[in-house]
Amino acid sequence: MKIRLPNFGKRPLGARLGILPWLVLATGLGLTGLWCHQQRHFTRLEHERIERDLANAISNAITSRLQTNIAVLNAVVGLFDASKEVDQQEFNAFYQALNHGGETLSGIQGVGYAVVVPNGDISGFEQQVRRAGRPHFTIQPAGSRPLTSAILYLEPNDWRNQRALGFDMYSQATRREAMQLAVTTGQPALSGPVRLLQENSIRPQIGALLYQAIYRTPSEGFNSSQDRFNHLKGWAYSPLRMEDLIQGALATVDDPALQGTGVLIYDSSRNQTENLLFDNLRLANSPQLTHPTWLEVSIANRTWVIGIQLDYRKLNPEGWSNALLLQALLGLSLSVLAAVISQQLIRNHQSVRQALLREQEASRERALAGTVFDSSPVAIVVTDAQGVILKVNQAFCQLTGYSELEARGNTANILRSGRHDNSFYEQMWSAILSKGYWSGEIWNRHRNGQIIRHELSITAVLDERQQPSSFVGLLRDVSERYQQEERMRFMATHDQLTGLANRTLLIEELNRSLALAKRQGFGVGLLFIDLNRFKPVNDRFGHSTGDALLKAVAQRLTSTCRSSDTLCRQGGDEFVVLIPDAPSIEHLETLARKLVDALEQPFPAGADLPKDITISASIGIARWPDHASDADALIEAADTAMYDSKLQGEASIAIAASIATSDTSN
Repeated sequence: MKIRLPNFGKRPLGARLGILPWLVLATGLGLTGLWCHQQRHFTRLEHERIERDLANAISNAITSRLQTNIAVLNAVVGLFDASKEVDQQEFNAFYQALNHGGETLSGIQGVGYAVVVPNGDISGFEQQVRRAGRPHFTIQPAGSRPLTSAILYLEPNDWRNQRALGFDMYSQATRREAMQLAVTTGQPALSGPVRLLQENSIRPQIGALLYQAIYRTPSEGFNSSQDRFNHLKGWAYSPLRMEDLIQGALATVDDPALQGTGVLIYDSSRNQTENLLFDNLRLANSPQLTHPTWLEVSIANRTWVIGIQLDYRKLNPEGWSNALLLQALLGLSLSVLAAVISQQLIRNHQSVRQALLREQEASRERALAGTVFDSSPVAIVVTDAQGVILKVNQAFCQLTGYSELEARGNTANILRSGRHDNSFYEQMWSAILSKGYWSGEIWNRHRNGQIIRHELSITAVLDERQQPSSFVGLLRDVSERYQQEERMRFMATHDQLTGLANRTLLIEELNRSLALAKRQGFGVGLLFIDLNRFKPVNDRFGHSTGDALLKAVAQRLTSTCRSSDTLCRQGGDEFVVLIPDAPSIEHLETLARKLVDALEQPFPAGADLPKDITISASIGIARWPDHASDADALIEAADTAMYDSKLQGEASIAIAASIATSDTSN
């Protein structure tokens, strides 16, 4: 086959030269397209790498958390192996020693022991436990089974964990599967997703349980799985709240890419909705789940599937980015520029008539520049070296309210809002004179007096002596973006339902108050409030009524507290009041009684409440430095006091134990 080349020799010189700019443009566009394609490919690979690395980091963090639980369960097994019998007092003392200082078991939901009922004698075992000092002990569910277990001990022994005592976990299929695996392998085993007995109806979490078998005479060895069951004494176990566990693990992952990233974790298979353990951005089964990377990991004899979907704004999964678009635009511009330069070089060889045509073209371009100046959506102002306005465009008039006639001849000071001091303007002009430009955000005053936030760029135009002859300013209205950023900051530190401070803001304010109190020598108080009879309202009238009641409670608490106090919604039906200058415990008791009395008043029926509703509150009081030495300990002391108040009955107030008393008891 013969390839016929273009016959340039038969074409006029002008026609041949006219093709050159197109060849330059085509070459530039081709190189730009090839570069962009390679960069997109690299970015896609980088996106996948980051997601894989995040999945591995999260897997390691969760595994590390569970290893801590496993170590605690091994300690419990060691306790039972070393003792012939372990009573409740010994188990509690062991737990307190294990949790010395309150830091060892941080993040662990609980530590318990489930016993195998000897010979299936449920009634006899119940009577034995009752004679030992627990008169209400009952094994649930009722009925006889080939193997019956019962939760005998569970620490911490708070009101949530007490609800689980006596439950036969072996009677439930999901729990039984993990318990059997722990017995037959002698290794820790993690159950599938379950609902923990400690959960209530307010924001329940998916749970799982970690088991470690305890045998009688474990040193003798076992011949078979059945032999292990024959020597089975019970299980050391730990209930796990999945969201608390995984959120705690994520907090240890030191990777900036995790912020805004979707994390999904399934048990065994991601094809079944009920296997979903964690979904921080609610992406499961939604159109937003578009480009996840999945990783299967083995955790405590169980397979979890971890999915990572990186925030597309950080690294687009398709390879696009603002930088790449800018490079493409730059390549396109350079290609066009090279083609124009080529065309310009060609025109330099043309006749005088072509020179005249170029001059006419230049005149048209200048006219176009003037048109662009006048029609630009960006506000433009030109001043002389002294800052007197020479020219403005229509966008400037619309943005500031000043007509061109009003602005011309005045200085740019007509826009001063008064929100910036002299040092701000001194630094701005210092940058302009030293660097030739300045860019930033500034508050300006509209002609009607309204204060508006602008994005301002000022460029100095230099004369032949390299001295500023004029200045060109570009302004954009960014008020809406600024307001949106303010709203985002508010949402990050406040509860969305009630508008009160959230736990993040409470911790900041508490640390700030403690730092100030240590310097000035006054006390800091904390009231931990828990609503009584809120759950029946939620169950009877629904969550919308419950939310309305919570907002009404927040309003009543706000009206009772001082403006200097910080009122926080801790979560669910729990609230916290921070008193930054608490002179005495008596002062805090008086405030707590006011809050209890205020909340006992009926909440009248209205648009959101179907009828008059009466609730009450239990309040725990803690004060620094009487009851704690730091912020976390103060919150824990108030929380513990609140649980003590609930044991005293509704509308009760309890004061935390002092540090000295607590140390003596230990």
